[in-house]
Amino acid sequence: MRTKKLFVMLIVGTALILSGCAGMNDNTAPKASVEQGNVVTLDYTLMDENGTVIETSNESIAVENNIPQTVDLLTFEVGASNILPGIREGVIGMNEGETKRFTLPPEKAFGAYNEELVQSISIQDYRNATNSTEIPQPGEQLMSQMGVITVKDVNETHITLDANSPLAGETIIVEITVLSIEEGQEAANNSVN
Repeated sequence: MRTKKLFVMLIVGTALILSGCAGMNDNTAPKASVEQGNVVTLDYTLMDENGTVIETSNESIAVENNIPQTVDLLTFEVGASNILPGIREGVIGMNEGETKRFTLPPEKAFGAYNEELVQSISIQDYRNATNSTEIPQPGEQLMSQMGVITVKDVNETHITLDANSPLAGETIIVEITVLSIEEGQEAANNSVN
C-alpha cells in the first residue's frame, strides 16, 4: 500500500513538473531578435560627436538636456530606405528591451555635405516663389518640398540656400532601445506562401 502511494505521488509530481504547473518559469526560451522585414519601435537619442543631445524621443533625456522631446517613438520596417542606414543596420540582431549606442560616420547617417545643394537665387525670385515680401535671415530654416532648407547668406540682391541636412557631413552618435519587434507585412506574406 505504501509503495502504491509513493508511486502515485511520484507520477503526480512528475506530471506537475513536466506540465509546468509547479511554478517553474522557463527563462531559457530564446528572445526574438530583430530581423530584416520586422517592424520595430525604438526609443532613441541622437547626439553630435561630442555627446550633445540633438533629438530624443525620451522625455527624461529631453528635460535633462533642455530640448523639446520628439513627439513620436521611431517605428519602421527594418530595411526601409527612409531610415538612416546606420540605424537600419545597427538594429539587426537586437532583442526587445536591449539598448545599444553606436557612432555613425556621415555615410551611415545624413550623408556627405553636397555643395551642389547650395544655390543662390535672387531676392525677387524668392519673393515670387514664396509669395512673401519678407526676406529670411541667415541661419533661418525654411520648410520646402525637399525638406528643411537653411538660409546660408543674404545680401542686397541674392539669398543663398542650403538644402543639405543640417547634420550632413557630421559623425553622430545614436542610442536606441528596442521597445517592440513585430513581424512585418512582407515577412507575414512570405510565411503564408
